[in-house]
Amino acid sequence: MPTSLSKTSLARTRFSSGTAVVTGAGAGIGEGLAKHIATLGMHVVVADIDSDGARRVTEAIVSKGGAASALTVDVTDAAAVERMASNVFDTHGSVELLINNAGLENAGLLWEVDPDRWRKVMSVNIDGVFHGIRSFVPRMIETGTPAVIANLSSVAAFSSTPVQAPYTVSKHAVLALTECLHQEVALVDAPIQVSAVLPYSIKSSIFNAARNQAPTGNTVANAVFDAMQSANVAAGLDAVTAAEHMIDAIARGDFWIFSDDAVCTAMAAARGQHLLDLTDPQDPREQLAMMGVQISA
Repeated sequence: MPTSLSKTSLARTRFSSGTAVVTGAGAGIGEGLAKHIATLGMHVVVADIDSDGARRVTEAIVSKGGAASALTVDVTDAAAVERMASNVFDTHGSVELLINNAGLENAGLLWEVDPDRWRKVMSVNIDGVFHGIRSFVPRMIETGTPAVIANLSSVAAFSSTPVQAPYTVSKHAVLALTECLHQEVALVDAPIQVSAVLPYSIKSSIFNAARNQAPTGNTVANAVFDAMQSANVAAGLDAVTAAEHMIDAIARGDFWIFSDDAVCTAMAAARGQHLLDLTDPQDPREQLAMMGVQISA
């Protein structure tokens, strides 16, 4: 790990120019990443299905002297992502940083999840990452300049959590996909760094958005999401502050990118011990009690 430069100067050196594409950048973690990356000197393509959100973030970046452009894209649409990649490479010539960030949450028991909602979560969280890889990697290889692909998984990939199975499953999948991509990029000697981003708690509206988009009548699920939203508001990291920490780690060349090193490392260690010991999944009542949610026996 380089030590001759401070974390901040390393990020400012590595990401001082070129083009970054951030999906799901119209709000939450994606917004924080886009805003911070712009301060380093890159032109940021703010991509989101929410045109108004993408435009708002772009205008905020430009108002502070940064360079950004907004693109409306549905990452579940392979053809749309392909058009985005073609547009960006035609306009800018290269992409030095791609962050596949777009994602959705979901509340409810597995057998109560609407099949269309299940497919939507999987399509955004997993297929969206795949579509980004499929459209950008060949162009990055052809360009031949050093580049980075960072895929948003979650600390949920280190655990299992009741009443949010679709999200948890998808984030396990994104981590596995990213590890495979890391190996396959090495296999073809492409100058592309691959990083897995596993945030902990970063301020966003993801929990409320999930229930607005797919309401659940399950009282436990609603209690859990209330608790997670409250904890997120009270103790979640500011998105830009978290982005600065995570981009520093990406600039170092790390594969594992955390928003909170201590918490995320502890969760990884707990997952490792769980697999080593082959213990049963955690008692859900104990797990939910730690969130402040009590359910009857």
